[in-house]
Amino acid sequence: MSEILERIWEYRQISRVELVELTGLTSGTITNLTHDLIQLGILRENEAISGNVGRRRVMLGFDPRFYRIIGLDIGRTSFEIIVMDLNGTILQSIEREMNGVQGPEAYFQVITPTLTTVKQEIEAAGEKILGLGVGIPGPIHYESGSLLAPPNFPGWKGYPLKQMLEQQFDLVTLIEDDARTSAMAERWYGLGKSVQNLVSITMGTGIGGGVVTNGKIVRGTNGLCGQVGHMTIVLDGKMCDCGNRGCWETVGSIPGILSRWSQGSTLMELQTAIRQGEPEALRCIDETLAYLEAALVNVQNLYDPELILLGGRLFPLLAEHLDQLKPRLQSRLYAFAKDRLRIEPATFGTSQSAVGAAALMLGFLLSEPVRLLSLQDS
Repeated sequence: MSEILERIWEYRQISRVELVELTGLTSGTITNLTHDLIQLGILRENEAISGNVGRRRVMLGFDPRFYRIIGLDIGRTSFEIIVMDLNGTILQSIEREMNGVQGPEAYFQVITPTLTTVKQEIEAAGEKILGLGVGIPGPIHYESGSLLAPPNFPGWKGYPLKQMLEQQFDLVTLIEDDARTSAMAERWYGLGKSVQNLVSITMGTGIGGGVVTNGKIVRGTNGLCGQVGHMTIVLDGKMCDCGNRGCWETVGSIPGILSRWSQGSTLMELQTAIRQGEPEALRCIDETLAYLEAALVNVQNLYDPELILLGGRLFPLLAEHLDQLKPRLQSRLYAFAKDRLRIEPATFGTSQSAVGAAALMLGFLLSEPVRLLSLQDS
């Protein structure tokens, strides 16, 4: 089933004859498996269309009518809940600011009633929830589904997030570092659909990265692969919450940038000052771009991606300056590789991690459909 689903996702609409050619499975096997998937509400037959030689054929695609996926992004200053169908269409999005709110108990006083309402509305409509995907600042202990010690996220150390959510909402639940969910949003729904090797970098209150190699998310031995925000950028720089000194996050995140500018306290004020040519603001953005340049050189040399995606709440400030950054970056890369690197804005803006949280469940469906569907009945 897995190979069939992955091919259908890749092509969006495909005939059984084409599936036989692409998978090497027999026509009988394809017929039986697709029949089962149609009966389960995963696939549907779309209107017959004429083939190249006039023969009519039936195209298979994902059925958007029955199953729903919920994505939950828990950030340092906000959370977002989205509902998607199996085609990746966002049906609902709810975002709440959480400035000044600290710790899981306080967060879930707001999240729980909101998520409960979303779940009840889906079920009242006669639809079935395939599962709940969650993005949250890591690192994460994946075996237990607990948070370890997320930098700049007080009160969450050791919190058994997966266990709590499964008990509270009775849904199949996957959790992942929010930078990796951002990468998964691109892998399944965005620019990464046609790219095998990419790095997604999310810049906001913190800085995180998600690495996709050969189409698969990479975690590393301790779940730290892609922690680009904790590369040393400033030798003997500020102490970071992670225990290192001079991390990119200490100088390149929103708090790190604003700490170097004394004329205001928000990104919007800084952006206005930059446009007005205020000297300290210009110095601040020049320093920020220099740190970003150094970080991207490191990312390119470490991971050798086809595509680097930049996103997060900080990105709108940086977006206006990327044209001047790209030539500087290319001058520091291997000559034979510099023209092949693409740097693009993330596809889904501030909803990137929430979309990627839903993508976790889509990836589960495509890779292990029998297991996921069996969990629906357990």
